[in-house]
Amino acid sequence: MSDNLSCDVLVLGAGIAGAGAAFYLGSQGVDAILVERDHPASGPTGASSAICHLWYLEPELSQLARRGCQILKDLPDLIGAPRVFHETGVLWVVGANNVEEWKRTVVRIRDVEGGGLDSLTPEEVAKLAPNFRLDGIVMGVWEERYGYVDPYDAANELVRGARDKGVRYLGNRTAKTLNVEGGKIAGVELSDGTKISTGRVVMATGPWTKALAAPLGVALPLHIERHFMAVLDAPGRAEDILPFCWVDDTRSHYARPEGENTILIGTWSGGGTGIRSEESTEDHAVHTHRVEVAGEFDATTSTEEAVWTIEHMTPRCPDLAGLGIRPGYACMYDMSPDDLPVIDQVPGAEGLFFAAGSSGHGFKLGPAVGESLAKWALGERSDLLAPFSLARFG
Repeated sequence: MSDNLSCDVLVLGAGIAGAGAAFYLGSQGVDAILVERDHPASGPTGASSAICHLWYLEPELSQLARRGCQILKDLPDLIGAPRVFHETGVLWVVGANNVEEWKRTVVRIRDVEGGGLDSLTPEEVAKLAPNFRLDGIVMGVWEERYGYVDPYDAANELVRGARDKGVRYLGNRTAKTLNVEGGKIAGVELSDGTKISTGRVVMATGPWTKALAAPLGVALPLHIERHFMAVLDAPGRAEDILPFCWVDDTRSHYARPEGENTILIGTWSGGGTGIRSEESTEDHAVHTHRVEVAGEFDATTSTEEAVWTIEHMTPRCPDLAGLGIRPGYACMYDMSPDDLPVIDQVPGAEGLFFAAGSSGHGFKLGPAVGESLAKWALGERSDLLAPFSLARFG
C-alpha cells in the first residue's frame, strides 16, 4: 500500500549536492524529505576523485568551491563526523599558452576573494615536486590548505546530519512523476507509488535530471559522458611519490594519493579551468563516449584505458612507471555545452529547482550548490547562481 506524504521542501538525490541541501534544510528546522534512488553517494558522487580546490577562472565557481570546501572541512564540528578532508595541498602547473590568464586569476582569488593560494616560479614548483620533470612549465599555483575528500563518507555524513536534524530519508526509490499544476510544482510520485505533496522541490539528480524534466516539455541542454580513472598500486609509497594533489594544464591530467598505497589518475578534455584545448579535446574524444541512458554504462576501466591515462602523467613523474595497475573505475559526467553547471528553476514549474550539468566540477561545489538551492527554495536566491542560469543558452 502506497503512502501519501507531505513536506515543505522535497530534495531528490542524495549525492553531495542533495546531501548538502538536505543538511541545510535540517539545520534550519524545515520540514523536509530526502529521496534517493539507491543509497547516498551511489551515483557520480561516490566515483568522484573529490579533489577540492579554489582554482577556477570563473569567480562564482571559486566562491562556491570555497564555501563547499569549508562545509566539508567543518563536518567534525558541525555534526561530530570523522575528518573527511585531507589537506595535502593542490599543486597546479601551466605552460606559456595560458599563463597570463592564470596570473590574473591568482590575483583575483588571492587579493580579492580571500586568499587560499599562491603563484610559484618553476624553481619553487621543483622544490615541492623534486621527483617531477617540469619541461615547458612556466608557472605553478599552490593551494596549501586544500586537497581531497573521501566522497562516499562526506555525502553519507551530511545525510546522517540531516536525518539527525529531522529530515526524513526515503532510499531505494526514484522520482517517477513530477506533478505540476497551474505552472507550479505540486508534488512528486515515487517509483513505489508514494505520493509526496509539496510546493518546493530541489532536484539534485545529476545525470537523471534531463529525463525527469523532459515530460514537462523542458529540453535541458545536457548530455552524459563516461569518464574513467586509473588506479596505481604503490604499497607504502603513494604519499612519497605523490604527497599532494596534482593538476597539469599542459598535459590535461590530474592525480592524487589515496592513502599510503594507491594513486588515482584522471584526465579531462577541457573546461576544467575555463579554457578548452582543441588538441586535448580531440585526443579525449577517442576515449570518451556518451551515455544515452543515465546509469547504463560500463563502470569499469579497461587495461587499455588505464594505460592511456597513466601515459599522460609518466613523462612528468617517471616514478609511476614501475607501479602496478589496479582495477580502475568509470563514472558519469553530466555535461553542459559550456562545461559549467546549470542551476535554475525549471521553466513553467515554479518551485521546482535543479542543479545539473556539473561537467566534472560537481563534488567540491556540491555542498554549497545544495545549500544555495535550499536557500532559493526558501526564498533567498544567491547572486553566485546567476551565471549558471538556463537562460544563457537562449
